Parts: sequence; structure tokens; C-alpha cells
Amino acid sequence: MIAFAFGAAAVGVFAVVLVLVVATLAEASGLDQLQLALGPVVLLAFERSAESSSTTFGPGLIVLPFLGGILNAAGAAMLRNRG
Repeated sequence: MIAFAFGAAAVGVFAVVLVLVVATLAEASGLDQLQLALGPVVLLAFERSAESSSTTFGPGLIVLPFLGGILNAAGAAMLRNRG
């Protein structure tokens, strides 16, 4: 359980920082539209119109840390059973 929590926390922090950096770069570069996704799961959607810009953080920011936690827990179990 600890391995899952640490893996989920590490991937979650990384994903949030990555999405914030990409959103900032999209705003600064003048892009009209940007979508960052892993298959059908959206992490970030950015749109700019004549009057304003909009940034939406998608459900991938919940799914990605969950998958990272599962992978970290599986890796820890393999290392524990190996010795």
C-alpha cells in the first residue's frame, strides 16, 4: 500500500507540473488550440478565442497517478518476491 501511495503521489506531482508548464507555454506562444491526451483520456485542453483563453484540466490527472501507483506497487512486489 505504501508503494502504491508513493508511486501515485510522484506521478501525480509530475503530471500536474507538466500540465501547468504546457499550459503556460501554450498561452505564451500564442497557440489557438492545444489538447494533451493519452489516447481518449484528456490531460489538458487549451483554447483561445478573440476575447479570452480557456484552460481545462481533464480526468487524466486522476487516471495517470492511479496507473503510476499500480505500476510502482507491482514493481515493489516483484522486487520483494525476487529475494
